[in-house]
Amino acid sequence: MKKTEKSELVSSLHNLLKDAGGVFVVENHGLTVRQTEELRKQLKPVAKVFKVIKNRLFKLAVKDTGFSDVEDMMKRPTAVAIANDPLAVTKVLAKFAEENPKLSIIGGKMGADLLDVNGIVQLSKLPSMLEIRGTIARILVEPGSRLARVSAEYGKKN
Repeated sequence: MKKTEKSELVSSLHNLLKDAGGVFVVENHGLTVRQTEELRKQLKPVAKVFKVIKNRLFKLAVKDTGFSDVEDMMKRPTAVAIANDPLAVTKVLAKFAEENPKLSIIGGKMGADLLDVNGIVQLSKLPSMLEIRGTIARILVEPGSRLARVSAEYGKKN
């Protein structure tokens, strides 16, 4: 990679990190190209980017962002997921790591909280916003639908 390409990569990552909801670090030692592409495909709807990146370049990108704490996690060859929806990213990473033991979740940062692997797994078990909205909608609609069923049965009596 040429010096200009490196500086463009660092600046684009820096811009992505400014607006990100979370950053997650994984080690993908031993994953095949097919497995890595499958993980990328699963992360595409919920992450801005999933990239295998040199630690030195990522450390330059996180400077002056809210994610500078994450650079301490960058010790071995790693991949980084920059999240639009951090909760959904935790779900994808935890499920993929469970199915593929060669993927190791190192940690991440979501909002102001620095997360380890256990924190990410715990977050992955929480319901997503879509699931919560569905539950609320069902709770709000249920009394009306019960009333309609009772009225319909009462109308069938005559």
